[in-house]
Amino acid sequence: MKLKLSSALFYAALGMGSLVFAMGDEHRDHQQHSMVSEKTIHATGMVKSLAQNHETLRIFHDPIPELKWPSMNMAFEVSDHELTHPLEVGDRVNFEFIQKEGKNIIVRMKKQ
Repeated sequence: MKLKLSSALFYAALGMGSLVFAMGDEHRDHQQHSMVSEKTIHATGMVKSLAQNHETLRIFHDPIPELKWPSMNMAFEVSDHELTHPLEVGDRVNFEFIQKEGKNIIVRMKKQ
């Protein structure tokens, strides 16, 4: 029993040491940046244009207080071009997007 407990503690300590080593400042900073950049942001707006390939669209979105953005007309990419197929210019939409690698990418969208 004592041997099993000692072995378990040894392997737990070994695992924690590896984890601490792997989580250097550079790794930790990158991980925090990834989490922030992929946070889902909720918004509403009106479809102004759709790309022919259905991979991007322009939306005049309502203010987004979370990002301190006023209403504006801007381009968004979509994670799945099927999200844009039921849409037409002039449709009001609720949508969720992430910010990744300097892009705003819609991950969910629904006609109002």
